[in-house]
Amino acid sequence: MKIVLTNPVGIDSGGWRIIPYASRWTTASLGHDDAFTYYPRDLAYLSSLLKRDTPHVVKLLDPCLERWDRVTMVEKIVAEAPDWVVIEDSSRTVEDDLWVADRVRERTGAKIVWTGQHATAFPREMAQRADLVVCGEYLAALRDFFADGPDPAVSVIPFDHNRLIDVATLPFPEDDDASRYAYALKADTICEYRQIQLYTTRGCPFRCAYCVVRHAYYQSPTYRKRPVEHVVAEIATLAAKYPDLEGFFFDDEIHNADGRYVRQLCRAIIDAGLSHLKYEAMCAYAPFDRETLALMKEAGYYKVRVGVETASDAVAGGLDLKGKHRPEKLARFLSDAKEVGLSVYATFTLGGVGATPDEDRKTVALMGRLIEEDMISDCQVSICTPQPGAPFYAWAEGKGLLTGADWRTFDGGEESVMSLPGYPADAIKAMRKEALAAYDYAREKRDAVRFAETWPASAATIPAPSRVLVFRSSRAWHLAALLKGIAQSWPEAQVAVLSADSAIEGLRPIAPGALWIPAGDDGFLQWERLSDNARRQLAAFDADLMLIPTGHRHLRGMGNVAEIATRHERGRVLIVNSGGAVVVHRAGDTSSGTTMGSSSKTTQGSLS
Repeated sequence: MKIVLTNPVGIDSGGWRIIPYASRWTTASLGHDDAFTYYPRDLAYLSSLLKRDTPHVVKLLDPCLERWDRVTMVEKIVAEAPDWVVIEDSSRTVEDDLWVADRVRERTGAKIVWTGQHATAFPREMAQRADLVVCGEYLAALRDFFADGPDPAVSVIPFDHNRLIDVATLPFPEDDDASRYAYALKADTICEYRQIQLYTTRGCPFRCAYCVVRHAYYQSPTYRKRPVEHVVAEIATLAAKYPDLEGFFFDDEIHNADGRYVRQLCRAIIDAGLSHLKYEAMCAYAPFDRETLALMKEAGYYKVRVGVETASDAVAGGLDLKGKHRPEKLARFLSDAKEVGLSVYATFTLGGVGATPDEDRKTVALMGRLIEEDMISDCQVSICTPQPGAPFYAWAEGKGLLTGADWRTFDGGEESVMSLPGYPADAIKAMRKEALAAYDYAREKRDAVRFAETWPASAATIPAPSRVLVFRSSRAWHLAALLKGIAQSWPEAQVAVLSADSAIEGLRPIAPGALWIPAGDDGFLQWERLSDNARRQLAAFDADLMLIPTGHRHLRGMGNVAEIATRHERGRVLIVNSGGAVVVHRAGDTSSGTTMGSSSKTTQGSLS
């Protein structure tokens, strides 16, 4: 029997690049060919389990990694001639995924299995378009289903807490059908190195009302820890297999719920001689203590990601952030992390239960202050979205607060799908824009000073150019700092800037003597979308140095910009991050780079 396992569609019917994140929420990017993606954790574990424990032929496909649209996805699945197709679905993609499943079924006769968020939230509805729906964590349930022989009388396998997988029995997840290193090269831009996603725990003891994994996948505060020796063996195996790998991202729901476990893992990493690798982890700040943070730093951790979420006690209460929202502990944690040398990436959310404009502005103010004071390196600001399967959704639906928007808008990014009393959806969207403006102000206030301090030493490592091409690939304050630095370091150099049309007039006063080359008006710099005139201007300018400003030490997620730069054979391509450090770009590699000058401090910037 042939079983195909697949992620959702990679490009939806609206042209959005899908970024699946089953344990949190699935989001998307429009017009961005080099959008990142995440490793399909549970499908990958299921693939390894089925290959180990059943006699069936199993194939894992990932349309999100390959960027298949729904037509291509159908053809790829049909080519496998499957008997069964298992789809881990999300509310964001359900309409396109149903379209795919129906056509695969028609053309192959394959039986369809739905798993994941949407299937768990609406099992009876999804069962009408499937042969089987599996609710919640599906690893043990589907392993047993296929090992014992499919039972045609079963249409829905309900969640059963007693069938959660024993994590000590898990094999390493799939690394053949879908290379784990391929995801390191397409990882989110917060990862500063080539890092493979790796999982040390499953579950979360907190009860956050918006959380999909806590309420849909596990439906309890269960928290399971893999044996430390298994984790270290996996690290060693992957590091040996992929010599260009630089580290790992422990992408758990919460890596540090048990501080003793984290300390054991750190000591094991050190004892195994693996502390030269770079590690970061998804954490909560409340469980941390200084001892643990210091040991993590010694073991090679360079960053932790934490959910601050809100500065409002009212919102924290409405979202049931008990144990997670501890403002007094946040200040102590941030101070300890800074003292031991760990970078902190924070997440914030707007428009949650209990939110008002005034309450959300408390969160915006906190975000800005923490950036200005350099207590966090960077952050994410999302719209708190009531995802099906989570209590937040049931609350919003019960109160009649949902706007009736289609499932494609349930991504926590640009849209609000809920109107609160006195705080309608449009006002929540406007609040996020207000937060973005506050973010830019805080980053400029902090990083423009740092850039000015660092840039002269960085520029001194670069032979003086005659013609410098700058890409408008970062935020306006970053571009302004770079253009000012160029004028000071190389006053005789000619400068050209490739920028989206709509941004040029606002930016021209920064460098009125520069040649401003319009790159189109869709927001992304892409060779295919450059006009013939823009291409002629680039060729005629004939830059001998090209500078790509970005908040990172890599061009991951900016492959389109790198393609434009590397088409020019003569010019040298360098990355300039928001702290003024210069990083050498290796042609054909957007995943990492080498910082020029060991004293330069790397500053991240994403606001994803």
